[in-house]
Amino acid sequence: MKRFRSLPEEHLPSVPTVLYIDDDEGNRIAFRAAFRKDFEVIVADGLASAWPLLENGGVHMVICDQRMPGIPGTESLRRIRESFPQVRRMLITAYADLQALVDALNQAGVCHYIQKPWEADEVHKAVAAAWAGYREEMERAAYTERLIESNRQLEFALRQSLLS
Repeated sequence: MKRFRSLPEEHLPSVPTVLYIDDDEGNRIAFRAAFRKDFEVIVADGLASAWPLLENGGVHMVICDQRMPGIPGTESLRRIRESFPQVRRMLITAYADLQALVDALNQAGVCHYIQKPWEADEVHKAVAAAWAGYREEMERAAYTERLIESNRQLEFALRQSLLS
């Protein structure tokens, strides 16, 4: 598992980067066209092409289609969760599949489930909520790191004063 790396709030971009994974090229084009003005959109046709984008960093959330050849969305999101736990995950599907939803929640830790055809308002709200959660987590991690560093400095000062 990759170490969770926090960034101070001033280093976070003003808009999130969303990775949209869908094997249908028309869906990828439509998603990018619909949201490119609202947040950074990158697209991939499956987990294999998405993985290098995730490894490069800077992806804040993933929206993944459930029904794709090879690896289904829930499994892709589960693997993303294992290696990139800070990335927010959402599942999108045109099919009412209760088991996929259960797996997405229990195994992949999705924060939102989006029904196809998606409504732009719903996607905006889901991305906004995920972005707020991401920023809060980064702020908590940065605060914790500052506390640890302050504690380390206090311990050092205490040892110095005890030795003198």
